[in-house]
Amino acid sequence: MRFWRVEWPYNHDPTRPGRIQRRLTHGSAAVIYCRGVRVLIDSDGGIDDAVALWWAVTNPAIDVVGITTVWGNVDVDLATANVLRVLEAAGRSDIPVAIGAGRAVGPGPITRPADFVHGTDGLGNTGRPPATAGNLVDLEALWSGPGSTADTLITLGPLSTVASGLRSGLIAPAQLRLVTMGGTFMSPGNALPMSEANIAHDPTAASEVLRAGWSSAPLLVGLDVSHRATFHTAETDLVEARDNDAARWLADPLAFYRAGGSGFVPEGESPCHDLLAVMAAVLPDLVAATLLPVAVQCDPGPAWGMTVADRRGLVRRVDPNAIEHQNTPQGFAPAQVALEVDVEQFRAEVRQLFGEPAAIRHG
Repeated sequence: MRFWRVEWPYNHDPTRPGRIQRRLTHGSAAVIYCRGVRVLIDSDGGIDDAVALWWAVTNPAIDVVGITTVWGNVDVDLATANVLRVLEAAGRSDIPVAIGAGRAVGPGPITRPADFVHGTDGLGNTGRPPATAGNLVDLEALWSGPGSTADTLITLGPLSTVASGLRSGLIAPAQLRLVTMGGTFMSPGNALPMSEANIAHDPTAASEVLRAGWSSAPLLVGLDVSHRATFHTAETDLVEARDNDAARWLADPLAFYRAGGSGFVPEGESPCHDLLAVMAAVLPDLVAATLLPVAVQCDPGPAWGMTVADRRGLVRRVDPNAIEHQNTPQGFAPAQVALEVDVEQFRAEVRQLFGEPAAIRHG
């Protein structure tokens, strides 16, 4: 557990009307967190999910009110078991967990299983024993109970659970801010040439979710930033040193993940997509996002599962209002697309998670 002191309590965040920021410090470094964020996380039970969950549930600036699961990296039952494993290891078995969607809500392209990245068990084939404790609840009970108090929904896998909740009326989007790990706009895809895995697994769900009418334009944290905010040598060495509980439990899964999931980043680096998305939800200075019309390609073809952004205003360097004079197909909705990331801030948070001593961290 990390303990923070308040350096100065409140600073208005102009990017989120009516919201407040809190500046917290650890040692001599100040980090700005959104104040009092109550989040519900949807996870598909993989290795980067495990790191993201550990960071979130042990962070005193974040109130994780519940976790739902979804198929993706592994099937939904195994994803649920893995979430319970992580929570127990992190000392947070009190957090309610609910089983979500076990399949896509619509058709999608065929993608190979992610066992070469996450292992067949979702945790790098580490054979972790089942959790002995946990707070497994019904999905409806979670959304109508603790989930109803959330102000931010963070999705780390395919959007099938969220789309199902929207269809059934369990989720009231107008009351929630959405942060999604998904999509790619300037970079190639990973699961397919132009498609990021979470979107490609269930394009119909992604399209419905992005157009659902959230309290603000959804923040999309995709491959454009998650392939840049990576673990480098210092972060990897710290994990391998296994000096705290997080490092000891996550080191072996992360070693598997580095071997299979680092093909799109420079040699010696490894991504942690879901960790970046969770951080971006509460660290407002971590990513820089641009408001763009976004749609998901839901029809079969070479671009099936692609996230399409209308970037004409950016590319032509004209007033974005000029786009109003051009044709825009149906299916677009405004989204905050993360295109820049503070890599050093990300890595500093990673090092803190894995126990970097303050004397090293602050020189």
